[in-house]
Amino acid sequence: MQVRIEHRGAFVFATLDAPATRNALTDEMVQALASALQQAQARPEVRALVVSGANGSFCAGGDFSAFKALLAKPPPVGEPDPIIGFNRAFGTLLERLSDADIATIAVVEGAAMGGGVGLAACCDVVLAASTAQFAMPELTLGLPPAQIAPFVAERIGHAAALRLMFTGQRLTGEQAHAAGLVDEVLWPDALQPRLLAWLSDLERAEPGALRATKAVLRQARTGPRTQALDGAAQAFAHCLRSGTAAEGLAAFAARRPPRWASGEGA
Repeated sequence: MQVRIEHRGAFVFATLDAPATRNALTDEMVQALASALQQAQARPEVRALVVSGANGSFCAGGDFSAFKALLAKPPPVGEPDPIIGFNRAFGTLLERLSDADIATIAVVEGAAMGGGVGLAACCDVVLAASTAQFAMPELTLGLPPAQIAPFVAERIGHAAALRLMFTGQRLTGEQAHAAGLVDEVLWPDALQPRLLAWLSDLERAEPGALRATKAVLRQARTGPRTQALDGAAQAFAHCLRSGTAAEGLAAFAARRPPRWASGEGA
């Protein structure tokens, strides 16, 4: 299995595990990640999906073995090129990750190349080891960074994304942090404790309110502000009437954790 999926209470962990290729993305891995996200979002108690790589590497980009096989069989005249579908399937995963209802956290150790940069860029929080390396070398291979380009540009800005794509420059964890690709850079042995601290904070968030917050920000990013504010008012009213706010305020007054933080549900 190239992706290990673990459900641990309020969190789902997806770990890329293909050591021979440094976790280069195959079609199977893309489908497994999409399935993990779908399963996580289907469980109302889940707050976050954590994406990481095993064996000291995050993701070495795309696995080109499938494309080599497709190149050996040109499509019939008038038929769409199957390479288009393979490439676009990765973009669909990135769309779903970027628009996820739950929080998403990327934990980057070792190499994050090409598609690996795209995976991280689509997550809400990116934690990286100081020894991590980031690069988008597609142009040096004669290819555009097709599916990752819009998401990297959305995270760090159009001009900055172009500069990194033009040069294929390899960034350290600190440099990726300065560029905006990474939210926090840590010594390798501090990476997991920091992730656990993030998850502990997320356990305090009421699951429905967390998803409502993601929806409000997604609508603000993609649509008119007025519509976003209308949707935000509806989400606020729903959460208030559902009783979760009453429990939150009661817990605050009693100086105790709310029921959702103690695993009892709202």
